[in-house]
Amino acid sequence: MTTQEDFIKIFTGLKRAYGQTLSKSRNEAGKLQGKSWIVPEEITEKNWITHLKGEEPSLGIIPINENNECTWGAIDIDTYAGFDHKKLVKKIVEKKLPLVVCNSKSGGAHVYLFVSEPVRAKDMQVKLKEIAVFLGYGDCEIFPKQIQLNQKGTGNFLNLPYNNPKYPTRYAFDDEGNSLELKEFIDYYKEKVVSNLDMVVIEKNMNDQLKEDFKQAPPCLVNLAAQGFAEGSRNITMFQLGIYLRQRFKDDLENKLDEYNLKYFNPPLPSKEIQTLFKQVSDSEKYFYNCPEQDDKDPDKLVGDFSSVCEKIKCQTRKFGVGNHAKNEIGNMKKWVTENPEWEVTHNGKVVTVNKKQLKNHDLYAEECLAQADELPRPVPKIIWVDIVNNMIKNMKDDDYIYPPAEVTLKGQYLHQLQIFLENNKGAKDRQDVLTGMVYEHEEGYFFFKPQAFRDFLKTKRFTGLSPTQEYKVFESLGGNTAKFKISNNAEHCWKVPTSVLETEYEVKTNNFEEERPY
Repeated sequence: MTTQEDFIKIFTGLKRAYGQTLSKSRNEAGKLQGKSWIVPEEITEKNWITHLKGEEPSLGIIPINENNECTWGAIDIDTYAGFDHKKLVKKIVEKKLPLVVCNSKSGGAHVYLFVSEPVRAKDMQVKLKEIAVFLGYGDCEIFPKQIQLNQKGTGNFLNLPYNNPKYPTRYAFDDEGNSLELKEFIDYYKEKVVSNLDMVVIEKNMNDQLKEDFKQAPPCLVNLAAQGFAEGSRNITMFQLGIYLRQRFKDDLENKLDEYNLKYFNPPLPSKEIQTLFKQVSDSEKYFYNCPEQDDKDPDKLVGDFSSVCEKIKCQTRKFGVGNHAKNEIGNMKKWVTENPEWEVTHNGKVVTVNKKQLKNHDLYAEECLAQADELPRPVPKIIWVDIVNNMIKNMKDDDYIYPPAEVTLKGQYLHQLQIFLENNKGAKDRQDVLTGMVYEHEEGYFFFKPQAFRDFLKTKRFTGLSPTQEYKVFESLGGNTAKFKISNNAEHCWKVPTSVLETEYEVKTNNFEEERPY
């Protein structure tokens, strides 16, 4: 197998769509800016070759495949100027984790986990989140971002390394922190790839007593307990701990609060504060875990006191975890730009596709979640849902607008039908033939025909997607117009269009360029 074939096999993901990025310049924070977009078409070998040759646009792959599985995932550490990759590599080696660190386009790091056989995207996401928290990067983005796609969903892509063989900016590091050439990376991958996720063992600083005291507790508490509870966050941590103790030791809550306070907090909280907390956490109707929430400025990120140690999916499986009380995470909105647009929304990691009515109305949105994601969201007041949707729209980036191939749009189909009509009916020998439905080719480079003849043709093809007004607007955009065409001394109403229309390809208009975040 060639190096190129190895590279393709390593980073294989979703086949029906892929990402592209054109790099530009660095901003004041040292981040490399660029323009990125998703191509909703089958990825080809040419795309991979272009990437490895160092040509742009570079290639991005969506790790989750059509079966909601993946063979790789990554932690996206999004810091730029001066990031110490060697320090991170050293920490990973010391913890004996089978990870590969790559320098990202932006100057941060992509920390990859590879498996030889496909695993559920959900399992990969859970494992990488656990690793990210363990390494101190719990706030960073995890790829795959989705745990389930629908039949049309695209997901989020990650820019691949090794885009420029002569002047690489995206490359892997070995265990000593030295940069690796592409072939060396392939060999290094073979050392790090694991057969299954169970082989990735995270050894937390947990003795038998800690394990018993935090049995089936939310991961945030387990992670903090392993590190040692910080003095500056005793109150908020004790509240979180109190909710856990309420669920585990309902009939002995007050004593357990005192016990854990003395055992795990140095110095312990004053008795008066413990009594206040006891009264609060005893009220199960009013108080529950203080979980992170979606950032108003960026719905794809979580904010809160425990965001850096939160492992939501794992927490939902714990006996004394958040369970069904977990707040819905709705984000990663993408828009399919067509005459009848649709939106992809990632609902708790699962892609749901909705139209404008379903996006506008939360009840209809909930129905689609039930049908597509097997989840029924709790009711949301209309004014709050409007804010949620507007916030997602506001945070959409350039690569969140998906432009399907022109031939699948109604306007592209209209052009195709026009070309068929012209090809099949051209050849009128004299102007009189236009009255019989034929197309006359004028020496000045125009086709002339009766509009009713074309409308009748469209009816036979059952093309009804555009109104007559919309059809004519497309016709005008192709250089067409109405004209008075002289036939037997009569000025007949006709349509004319340049003969070059037979070679025309309809192009979907895209948004104006905006600087945005290439992953």
